[in-house]
Formats: sequence, structure tokens, C-alpha cells
Amino acid sequence: MKISELMQSPVKVISKVETVSHARKVMMREKLSRLIVVEGTKPVGTLTRRDIVNGMNNYRTRQRALDSILIEEIMRSPAITLSENDSVTEAACKMVHDSIKGLPVVDNSGELVGIITKTDLTRHFSESYKGGLKVGDMCQPPEGIVIVSPSHSASRAAELMCEKGLDRAIVVDGNKPIGVITETDLSAMNPNRSKNPFLTRGAKGTGTREDEEIMSNTRVYLTPIAEEVMTRDPITVERSEGAAAAAGMLIDRNIGGMPVVSKNGELIGMVTKFDFVKLLAKEVK
Repeated sequence: MKISELMQSPVKVISKVETVSHARKVMMREKLSRLIVVEGTKPVGTLTRRDIVNGMNNYRTRQRALDSILIEEIMRSPAITLSENDSVTEAACKMVHDSIKGLPVVDNSGELVGIITKTDLTRHFSESYKGGLKVGDMCQPPEGIVIVSPSHSASRAAELMCEKGLDRAIVVDGNKPIGVITETDLSAMNPNRSKNPFLTRGAKGTGTREDEEIMSNTRVYLTPIAEEVMTRDPITVERSEGAAAAAGMLIDRNIGGMPVVSKNGELIGMVTKFDFVKLLAKEVK
């Protein structure tokens, strides 16, 4: 199958001379994790949510306001592209080789015609590889994922995720998953939101308007712990479930990954959309 049959089109694009602040707003409004950066109709780079986070941690940019930083300063360039005539296997191989979870697709003249992502390939796997392989046979084992306790700090979870290059951590109580922390959960820790759970309370602590005014003048931020930022009661899949069915669960629930458990609910690993990309790169039959 050619990727032209799976790709998404049209594509949300942005100019490299737009600001990071503008790109962030577009991502939030359109619920996107990546944008294709173009000059005219040709892709010159990509910008992901993680690129923005990494850019803000860079010593050259972290002291600047987002509306003063241009996309070309932090985008990935040059753009790694696929031809619309490439096969699904070729697309999966390139994603795995370059560790990229979404690639622009171009025609013979190099003009942008679409984008293909790990979600598109996971959907293809769920529809085309039913039967046979079980999710327990292909999931990531415990030593390859990030596992934290409810009382670990959120910053420790983020540090481990960065070290292993993963976008989620599993929170366990005993050996049973009780929550998942994703990059989205971590980015939602906004110190300006109302009723912030990471605030020490004012002297009165009664929750009145007067207390809120006191708090606004005496805010002291505590280090949030895993159970305070995690998404509770995560969707899980048993190890005996078919791999294609698990891929379908990720698509239907619109999630990037989930814990894999035994019959008694104990954690044995994790499966993500990118795991199915890796399987396609190996031409799973």
C-alpha cells in the first residue's frame, strides 16, 4: 500500500518567520502535536510540541518571551520527507530510523501534499494485521519504560521520561497501574490557573474570596507529586489481547499508549503507537 492512501491532507502549515507563541496557539486550537514549516508550498522543517519545550530549556532562548522567538530558531531542519509513492513499510522504516513520529509527504516536484503520522500507521496495523501476534509478545518490558510511585515528584517523572526518550510514565501502587503521566499532563501544570492544587493555603484556609486574595499575595508553590498530575484510572490492555485489537484501542480512545497487564491487573509493560510503527518497519505478517 502506498502512503498516499493513508496520509492526511490538507496539512496545517506555518512559516518559519512566525513566532513560537503563534505556533503554540495554533497547536492548542487545532489540537495538533506538530506543524509543517514551509516556504511557499515546500516543506523546510517541522515543529513539534517537544521542540517548543526543548527550545524553552535552551540557554539561548529560555530568557526570551515566546512572541520574540522565531520558529526557524528551534524547528527541526531540513525537513525529512516521504514521497507519496513510498510504501507503508518505507514510511515506517524512515520514522524508526530518524525517531520521528510524523513526516511530510511531497510529490515529484517536492511540493507538500500531505502528512503521515504514527496514528495513521497504527490505524493501518489495526485494520490489516488481525490475528496471530499478542500484545504481550510485542510490548515494551518494564525495564524499558518509566515507572514511578504516587509519591515520586512530577519533576522526577519528567526527568526519567527525558532520559529514556519516552512521552509517558506509568504510576503504580504495588505493581498495579493507577495512573499515567504524559507530556500533556506535565505541560498542564500552570501556576496561574485558579484553585491550583500545588499552592499552600492562606492563613484562614476557608476557601472564601478573602482567602483567595490572601493567597494571591502569599503564594508558595510546592513540588507536585506524581499522583497530583497523573491521569487516573488509565485504560489498560491484557497481555493475551491481540496486537491489532490493542492498536484499535489506541485509535478508538485517542491515546498514545497504555499499560499492559496480566489477568490480575499487574503491570508487565507498555504499548504505544510507535511500537506498531516499529512492527510495520519489520513487515509484520
